[in-house]
Amino acid sequence: MTEKRKKSFNGEGSFRIQHRKWNYRFTYKDEFGVSKRKSVTAETKEECLDMALVFLEKIEKKKVGYDMDVTISEILRVKFTRDFEKNYTGEPGYYRNMNLLKSIEKHPIASVPIAEITPEQIELFLQHITVYADSTIEKIYQRVKIAFQIAKEQGIISQNPMTLEDLRKPYSSKRKKKVKSLTIDEQMKFEKALLEYKVNEGANDYKLQLMIELYSGLRMGEINALKPEDIDFASNVIHVCRTVSVNASGQSVIKEGAKTEKSMREVPMCDTLKTLLEEALDNMTENPYGLIFYSNSSGEIIPTGHVNAFYKRVLKKAGIKTRGQHSLRHTFATRCIEAGVPAVVLKEWLGHTDIHITLDTYADVFNSLHNDSIGKYEEYLDSLNK
Repeated sequence: MTEKRKKSFNGEGSFRIQHRKWNYRFTYKDEFGVSKRKSVTAETKEECLDMALVFLEKIEKKKVGYDMDVTISEILRVKFTRDFEKNYTGEPGYYRNMNLLKSIEKHPIASVPIAEITPEQIELFLQHITVYADSTIEKIYQRVKIAFQIAKEQGIISQNPMTLEDLRKPYSSKRKKKVKSLTIDEQMKFEKALLEYKVNEGANDYKLQLMIELYSGLRMGEINALKPEDIDFASNVIHVCRTVSVNASGQSVIKEGAKTEKSMREVPMCDTLKTLLEEALDNMTENPYGLIFYSNSSGEIIPTGHVNAFYKRVLKKAGIKTRGQHSLRHTFATRCIEAGVPAVVLKEWLGHTDIHITLDTYADVFNSLHNDSIGKYEEYLDSLNK
């Protein structure tokens, strides 16, 4: 049974019964002006017409640039790519954004048309991302908010559900880990184990980089980007002006300019550090980038991850609980605080953007010195009374 509908949406349509349901077939013009046919099936004619209207509204929005079927994943992919192409973000930022997108795409919400996503689905997604660290959750949450904001600006959605009070950023279910420094005893064990560690023939030896981090507080990316001209023995400082970063493909590259503006700095050298750097310069081999440290075996810039893996092997040999190689930077800072280096000076040496970062990061170390400090205060008062 077929029934013609003379007045249609974009063209002539017809109803017919198909498998005991109404089927409505009609013509329309897509966003490129091409005539096409579409059919919808429902229990009643009215439901068929409603479905057809919804479909045609999507087509009309597509004609003015709105894709009603666009997903969170598609919106963010376009935004990240455009930001990169317009130099709003560099290669490292683009690489990090695309990795975050992979994390978002692990949940089904990423492939659902954004116009069809419900607050309940967002709630489930927010519960899903609590498995990540708080820093990662913050980045994912902000980027999903951006996707909904773009969708609202383009008229794809009328209301932004991410503004609802119940859909606030969640917290991580992971136990917060603080990067611990080595104790004095652990530092001695580590240095001994490092000195005795046998490196396989043909394998990279990262001993000097680890010792330089321990006695300078430089980040490993900054150490692996050092050039001979950065070592100023006359002024007794290291000029920190570049770091190892990643490009859009995740490959290690040299980035002129350090991690932040404050990371561009001069770090003083103690005698031990000078000796280590002299040895590193003596061992330096020719390479395309003029770097002090370079992997001649693989012909590439040394990524921090490779040094970190080596560091963990040395810790295991020393019988020290495994922790990230960044703990050597914290060990340097801890020894400085114990030696009485003021926080404001340490902030400059470490390249922190704000004194509060230094105070917050090493609050436990500063607090542990309270007893000694009150003793010094009493000694000072006694000296005034003499």
